[in-house]
Amino acid sequence: MMRKLWAVFRKEVLDNLRDRRTLLTVLVFGPLFGPVLYVGMMNVMTNKQLANLNRPLKLPVQGAQYAPNLVEYLKQHDTDIQAAPADPEQAVKNGSVDVVLVIPKEYPAAFRAGQPAILQLVMDQSKDSAQKNVARARNLLQSYGQEIAALRLLARGVDPRALAPLALESVDVSTPQSRAVLILGFVPYFFLFAAIIGAFYLAIDVTAGERERGSLEPLLTTAVARSTLISGKLAAVTLFSAVSLGLDVMALSWSQGLIPAARLNIVVNFGWQSALAAFLLTVPFCLLIAALLTVVASFTRSYKEAQTWLSFILILPMIPVFALIMFPAEPNLWMMWVPALSQDVLLTSLIKGAALNGAFVALSVVSTLALGLLLAWLATWLYRREQVLG
Repeated sequence: MMRKLWAVFRKEVLDNLRDRRTLLTVLVFGPLFGPVLYVGMMNVMTNKQLANLNRPLKLPVQGAQYAPNLVEYLKQHDTDIQAAPADPEQAVKNGSVDVVLVIPKEYPAAFRAGQPAILQLVMDQSKDSAQKNVARARNLLQSYGQEIAALRLLARGVDPRALAPLALESVDVSTPQSRAVLILGFVPYFFLFAAIIGAFYLAIDVTAGERERGSLEPLLTTAVARSTLISGKLAAVTLFSAVSLGLDVMALSWSQGLIPAARLNIVVNFGWQSALAAFLLTVPFCLLIAALLTVVASFTRSYKEAQTWLSFILILPMIPVFALIMFPAEPNLWMMWVPALSQDVLLTSLIKGAALNGAFVALSVVSTLALGLLLAWLATWLYRREQVLG
């Protein structure tokens, strides 16, 4: 039996090594999609954030003559005061400026009388790119207001600290490595995506592809038992999935040096040991996804139909990622029962440099393998039916 299984396995592997589409998917697209996208995105975001922090705030001001002290304060705090457009609201709407400070002519009288002096910040909250400049302008104005309030209290013989009964101090217990999850949060998805892509075309080819080419029926009439036949096919699909996953893990481990994380006080420590641990944590998912793709493809009648149905499975690893983003939660035992979710949770802990819970790891591996074997049995049962021939 093992000799026949090996023969089927070797046949499928060799056949697909001759297929350029499969090779490009397994060796290039699947492994490199995550690292290339990730490195490019992180460099752009990091450089943009640092550039915004080091760049003076450009703030158009209307009515600057009514508040010379305020304008001088803003200039002293790295603000480039510019002339306001004729129509501040329209200028913000069309995106020519991010924010405009409007100082009404009633400002001086209210300020001298010790009454709240009205200022207007014209902004567009729907424009995410402008929010950093809006926040910087708002923080500067609030700081100026607090300084004026403190001076007024001192002039009246009142200690300004009397208005601050609480002194709140933030104690950040995060480490530079644990903060790596801020920029590596999507890495678990890339690993799961690579495993799916590695199995995708081969799973279609060994089922719907052979059925469409008419080679499945002669293959099922050979002396090889159908259970042995499908086991060999599943082994080949799992191998291609694991190869794609392994290449993706190595590529992401190598690409960490291309990310300017240190400039944000973040340490990305995803060396070969972490890469090996990530691969071992995720590789059970390869069997699961290979069996799932094979089961789904067994119901399709053509290669194109199989591609359509199996494309929906590409969103599978995104489900736990979005679930944890929308409903943040600490690692829990029940999560280890859910494939993809358990890998996402464990890989996130690994990236943060946290110690992995042995019970969590064991349960994740066992539950994923158990479901994978169950789906493999289902695929074998489906191939014993005559309906599999279409």
